[in-house]
Amino acid sequence: MRFDPTIGPVIDELEELRKSRDDHFQVPRIEGELLFQFALATGAKTIVEVGTSYGFSGLFWAAALKQTGGRLHTIDMSQKKFDSSKQTFGRAGVASIITNHLGNALEVLPNIAGPIDIAFLDADKPALRQYFDTIWPKIRVGGNVLTDNALTHKTELAEFISYVRGRPDAASSEIPVGNGLEWTVKVR
Repeated sequence: MRFDPTIGPVIDELEELRKSRDDHFQVPRIEGELLFQFALATGAKTIVEVGTSYGFSGLFWAAALKQTGGRLHTIDMSQKKFDSSKQTFGRAGVASIITNHLGNALEVLPNIAGPIDIAFLDADKPALRQYFDTIWPKIRVGGNVLTDNALTHKTELAEFISYVRGRPDAASSEIPVGNGLEWTVKVR
């Protein structure tokens, strides 16, 4: 897949660095490519990501947002990852379309204005339902929440997945790519 010449090499660099980092928590490249296409296909203008890590998935979102004219809000609690991802986004030439937030997502999310086209939940698994419930009112009808690790953390996410699939205002199903995504669409 071809990306903007400033973004592609940084994606390659972070993919290589994942081999030496034991705290990267980044999506596999194939999943990142799906996120890129997902944002393009939906014409996303506002994406919110809970769990920045070193910025790998953020680069895929940013590659799409450069084309749609949108903005990414990405949140992480780690000062180290916050600083590293800001540098990554600067080197990739996308810092101007990304707002990095440092802090607890439950405190940051209420301050991000809607409507939101896509929310990507890739952080603390026990808090997923709280993240979802905090951001869901801001998701536009037809908007999406993508929850990472639907395959790799199937047992841990079972209760959460049952919850989103049982909502009368949502349609939700699993996408078995990479770590697996639970794709929840707001239908009303």
